[in-house]
Amino acid sequence: MSTVTPFQTVGPYWSIGLRAGLEHLPSDHPGAPIIIRGRLIDGAGIGIPDGLLEWWHPALPCVQRSPTENAGSFSIETLKAPHLAIRVLGRGILTQYVTRLYFADDPGLDTDRVLQLVPPHRRHTLLAQPTAPGEYAFDVVVQGDNETVFFDI
Repeated sequence: MSTVTPFQTVGPYWSIGLRAGLEHLPSDHPGAPIIIRGRLIDGAGIGIPDGLLEWWHPALPCVQRSPTENAGSFSIETLKAPHLAIRVLGRGILTQYVTRLYFADDPGLDTDRVLQLVPPHRRHTLLAQPTAPGEYAFDVVVQGDNETVFFDI
């Protein structure tokens, strides 16, 4: 395990603030829930602990949050949509990263105007892969050869 250097920490209350106000899937939601599991990974391939992913779903009235664990792992229960918007925050990330998640088994990928702006050889970084019925795998890589595509907003 690597030691965290001072520039990688964002104050003594970062972890506490991350876990405050976590939103879960509303109980009155229409449709079957899905689960997305993955890891928030740095440029060296190491999971980022104390990270947070905020999820915006076009049909839900709330922002859902999923914190990362020690190995950078996260999970979220949500509803499937053509895409989900994600804001990534975490240790050593002194700004925000914004990306999208698309589902690899969605037949509408070829018609999504934003996804078509991404170079074809990088689109795979935005695709959640099915692992079982109602379950998907999606990693967010913040640097390196397989870096997730992030958007300037």
